[in-house]
Amino acid sequence: MRKTLFYSAAAMCGMALMFTACDKENNDENESFPGGKGHILIEPTIKNDDGASGASYLLQVEDFGKEVKFDNAMQVGFSSTISIYGNDVYVFPSEMIRSNLELVRYVRSADGFTRAASMQITPGSAPYTLIKYDDNKAYIPQYGLGNILIVNPMTLKLKGEIDLSQYAHSDQSADPARGIIRDGKLFIALDQVGPTWMPFEDYRQIDVLVIDVNTDAVEKMISETTSGLSFPTRPFLPGMMFMNEANDIYIACCGNFGYDPTYVKNGFVCIPAGNTDFDTDRSWDISETVIEGTDGWKPASIYNSYYMGNDKVIAFVACLELNGDNPYTAHNSIAVVIDLNSKTIKRIQGIPNTDPHSGSICEYDGKFYVTAYGVDASGVFSYDPATGSAEQVLQCNTDLSYLYIF
Repeated sequence: MRKTLFYSAAAMCGMALMFTACDKENNDENESFPGGKGHILIEPTIKNDDGASGASYLLQVEDFGKEVKFDNAMQVGFSSTISIYGNDVYVFPSEMIRSNLELVRYVRSADGFTRAASMQITPGSAPYTLIKYDDNKAYIPQYGLGNILIVNPMTLKLKGEIDLSQYAHSDQSADPARGIIRDGKLFIALDQVGPTWMPFEDYRQIDVLVIDVNTDAVEKMISETTSGLSFPTRPFLPGMMFMNEANDIYIACCGNFGYDPTYVKNGFVCIPAGNTDFDTDRSWDISETVIEGTDGWKPASIYNSYYMGNDKVIAFVACLELNGDNPYTAHNSIAVVIDLNSKTIKRIQGIPNTDPHSGSICEYDGKFYVTAYGVDASGVFSYDPATGSAEQVLQCNTDLSYLYIF
C-alpha cells in the first residue's frame, strides 16, 4: 500500500490494471500512438467506486473550452506518474505486480506521441520521477528500493546507481523522493516512511542528501529536527521542491496527510542560496495558520504546491473538517495562496474542493492552471495572480490526475 495516502491516486498493490507500454516484443521503439491533437496534455482518471482502482489515459486537447473527447486517448496505468522535459514525456508504470514493467519516453507533437525509448522497471522499486541534469544524465529515485538510478535520459540506458541504504531510518530504504539541482549539487529529499507508509513516530524530521553531480557521490545528509515537520515532498510532484528568485530552496512537507488528527504538522523548510544546510529560522509549520476565506480551518497537510514568484505559492492543502471515510474519494483538499513572507494563507474562491486524484498545477502565459474534481464542478480552473480571480476553463466529468501546457 505504498501509495495509499502519500500518492492518494494510486491502485492498491497487486491491482492488475492495463498499461499502454506492453511487452517489448509487441511495442517497438519509434511506434506512433494516438493521444489527441493539441498543446494541452491531461491525464483523465476514471475511478471505480472504491476510489482505489480504475483507468487512466493520456490525451491532448487543442484549447480550453473545447469538449473533451476520449476517441484518441492513449491508455496508461491507473494514475501513472509523468515527468516532462521539452517534448519528452516520461510515463512511469503504476505500482502493481507485473513481470514486465516499463518506463517509457514518448516524444510528443501536436499530433500525438511516438515511443522513443524504454527501460525495464524492477517490481517493487517504485520509481515515480525523472530528474534531468542534461541530455546525457538523469536521476531516477527508486522509492521502494532506496537507491537512485543514473540513466541517459534520451536512451534510458543505465549508467550507474547510488546506494542510499546507509541513510535509511529503521529499515533498508530511505524512500528517496523529489530532487532539485543547484550549484552542481543534487538535493534529494528522503521521505523516511515506516511500515504504514507514514513517517516514523520516533523520527519526525526532514532529511536531505547532498550529492555531487560530477562524481555522483553523496557528500552528506542534512537534517532539520527543530520544527517537527516530516515527509518532504510527494515524489511525483516537481513543484513541491522549488527555488525562489534568490535561489533559496524550499521544500513542502506533508506530514501524515491530514488523516491523523494527533499529528498535523506540515509546511516548509528552506536551504538558503550558497548553503548546504537548513536555515531553521525559515522553517514554517503552517498547521497553526488559519486559512483566510474559511470558517477558521487550518491546513492539516500540503498535497501539492507550485511557486508563483515573489515568495508566493499556489497549493492544495487538506483540511480535517472535510475528511470523509474514504481517503481516495473525500473532497478534503482546497486551493490556496501561501505567502512565505507574510506567513498568510488565503483560499482561492472559484476552485471547488477536490478529491486526491486531481490537484495538478502548472503555469502558462502568466496564469496558473489547476485540476479539481468537485461535487458541482470538475475540470481545469485558471488562477490569475494579478487579479486574484479564478474561473473554470475546461469541463471534464472525470478526475484529471495530471495537467501540462506546452
